[in-house]
Amino acid sequence: MNRNDEGRMSNVEGMTNARMTKICARRLRQLGLAILWSFAIRHSIFLFAEDIAPEQCAATFKNDIAPLLKNYCYSCHGGGKKKGGVTLDHFPTPAAAITDHKLWEAVLENLRTGEMPPDDKPQPTLAEREKLMGWIDSAVFAIDPKNPDPGRVTTRRLNRTEYNNTVRDLTGIEFQPAADFPADDSGYGFDNIGDVLTVPPVLFEHYLDAAEKIVATAIATDRSPRPQTRPVKLTFPDPMMKISADERPATTRLRFPVAGSYKLRMACFTQKLGDEDVKMEVRLGGKVVFLQEVIGSHDQVANYSIPLLIAAPGAEELSVRITNPLDKPVIKQGRALKRRVLVKSATLITPVLPFEIPESHRRLLAPAQGATDATALRAVVAQFARRAFRRPLREGEVERFAKIGDDSRAVPGATFEHSAQAALAAVLVSPSFLFRTEAQPQPDDPRATHPIDEWSLASRLSYFLWSTMPDDALFAEAHAGALRKNFDAQVRRMLADPKARALVDNFAAQWRQFRNITLTAIDPKTFPMFTPELAAAMEREVAMYFEHLIREDRPVLELLDSDYTFVNPALAEHYGIAGVKGPQFRRVTLPDARRGGVLTQAGILLITSNPTRTSPVKRGKYVLGTLLGTPPPPPPPPEVPALAEGTTKKPLTGTLRQRLEQHRADPTCAACHARMDPLGFGLENFDAIGRWRDTDGGDAINPSGRLVSGQEFQGPAELRKILLGDKRADFVRCLSEKMLTYALGRGLEHYDKLAVRQITTDLEKGGHRFSALVSAIARSVPFQMRRGEGERIAQGAK
Repeated sequence: MNRNDEGRMSNVEGMTNARMTKICARRLRQLGLAILWSFAIRHSIFLFAEDIAPEQCAATFKNDIAPLLKNYCYSCHGGGKKKGGVTLDHFPTPAAAITDHKLWEAVLENLRTGEMPPDDKPQPTLAEREKLMGWIDSAVFAIDPKNPDPGRVTTRRLNRTEYNNTVRDLTGIEFQPAADFPADDSGYGFDNIGDVLTVPPVLFEHYLDAAEKIVATAIATDRSPRPQTRPVKLTFPDPMMKISADERPATTRLRFPVAGSYKLRMACFTQKLGDEDVKMEVRLGGKVVFLQEVIGSHDQVANYSIPLLIAAPGAEELSVRITNPLDKPVIKQGRALKRRVLVKSATLITPVLPFEIPESHRRLLAPAQGATDATALRAVVAQFARRAFRRPLREGEVERFAKIGDDSRAVPGATFEHSAQAALAAVLVSPSFLFRTEAQPQPDDPRATHPIDEWSLASRLSYFLWSTMPDDALFAEAHAGALRKNFDAQVRRMLADPKARALVDNFAAQWRQFRNITLTAIDPKTFPMFTPELAAAMEREVAMYFEHLIREDRPVLELLDSDYTFVNPALAEHYGIAGVKGPQFRRVTLPDARRGGVLTQAGILLITSNPTRTSPVKRGKYVLGTLLGTPPPPPPPPEVPALAEGTTKKPLTGTLRQRLEQHRADPTCAACHARMDPLGFGLENFDAIGRWRDTDGGDAINPSGRLVSGQEFQGPAELRKILLGDKRADFVRCLSEKMLTYALGRGLEHYDKLAVRQITTDLEKGGHRFSALVSAIARSVPFQMRRGEGERIAQGAK
């Protein structure tokens, strides 16, 4: 954070606190919008090559680089030829060559992957490749191993997931206050990138609403006896929360603190089959308390209020089931359907009970115990704000927020709890809570690099691994200045914590795109057997696979190939795996080499298909971009005909592979499709919903392919061997880049290449285990350090 940022932060906090004094009067809404909006202004950072003397660049380029380009590149990219729109002999001077970063980045990528020069052209030796790649790194991108550039992470707000999780850990309340916030934008494939996390005015309105709801839920002000509403969590027989006729009922155990009249409220809808409505039975302690037809639908949920008369305090089992199952499933469009009920929600309404102080109330107001009236509120604010801001408090901060609470006591009938609510609500709309900021000793000097302080390091680590604030153990290490000393132990502890599931839900789900599985459109006429339950099972398979990788600290290479996966009976049947019974998911050994790793799991095959057929292009693009980090160029111009259409003069005919080959014959299309199509052909044995097949429309499938780098394969098993062999380095680098991007919350720049190389080296030394990847990223220069804001301009660079 530079000095201007600090000044704005101070002004924003001061103005926000003054206005929060009037939160009870709802006047903050009229004043607060411009505050956070102005704070959200971002600064773009442009980086250029560092101190490279022009004569040094000229000598190196003239004597070493230009001859290599002439020997291996100019036949396609020189002498007036611009294949792919690229020319390499247009520089007026050698010094000018280093200024075209985009061009040299593409050259470097193609050299590293072996895709250029094409395999039918003369090839440079390994030493020549390394010389050219080394010149690009040192001269063009000015990467200095002795003085690495850690970059600068933009001050950014908490995204919706981080906000929910932080509120949960800050207050101890399990609810989703950000559910109504506007969706977060994504950058570089992730929704935690600082440069795209803007703050529109409507979001600040939501912040105000959420702050009031949070403190009203966490701190009780009305202690009068009253009925209480308690959520009922049923254990359903399958992950889709459905109760079907041939499965065990949904159950739970309810606690009744006193004798009296209770009410069970249920919101349900059903799938009606045949002439009868679905009959739902509810039992409490084995006795029927409700038996009725359920008439709700997905668009209009039915609500039922079931009276429960409890004779004595205690606990009873509650069960819900269907009483009129079909004798045989109804077959519609090849799909076997059963009667079923979906319980959207269930709550228990108690009789009038003595007030129970919620645990969050005790937790947040604990510092007030034993304090005087003058100091109690300040003690509460100090503890809450220190944890909310994730750093030591600055002079005067406690007093500013406490003053808001003091002023709220002027309202008739206000209590200490009301003043605490007002003060803590102000904390929750402070930029210090909503934004992740980091101090810098020399914030305006782009050449000054410093390790971030341990409080900032604790936050970086916790939001990386848990998508939430640091816990007490991390705060204690930061306070003692011992976090770096005990860094590896803390990383291991955090990976073992259940909160590390956030890496699955937020990193893996976005990187591998399996958040989209249940939203994928599939034509029901072409694939009538595809159901929402099957889609949910596909998504859960990928998630469980990643979670297993993290929990068991497996090698990350198992993402490319393994002999196991996770299925339930529906997914096992889809895969042709026998012997899987019972509704639960379990790990199974794959029966053959057809499948292995995430790429051949049905959910990934689904999202890389079209609604009615497979798409070798989409699948090839997915492998290139998501697995290997070598995405193809942008789509072709509008005048290039789509695959399914061709042109009126020359329509595309034959099998899908033949039509793609005709499409690829167009020179405009050839360069991209030569890279994508072979990879997609290797997965053609899997249809659009991931089932194995040997034919397509009566024609035998040809799953062979030849990559532009020369490797040949026959089918998915051999393709996976290539990915694990010749393409392993690309996969490891891609995974390292993606996770480093996610961990930093910014896109990677040229100067991050050194860090990526070190991460991949450390990962290999660690046996490619997941913990080795996390540890290498957390110890990397960009993660541990930052520099001041501004440009680094090379001498001689224009």
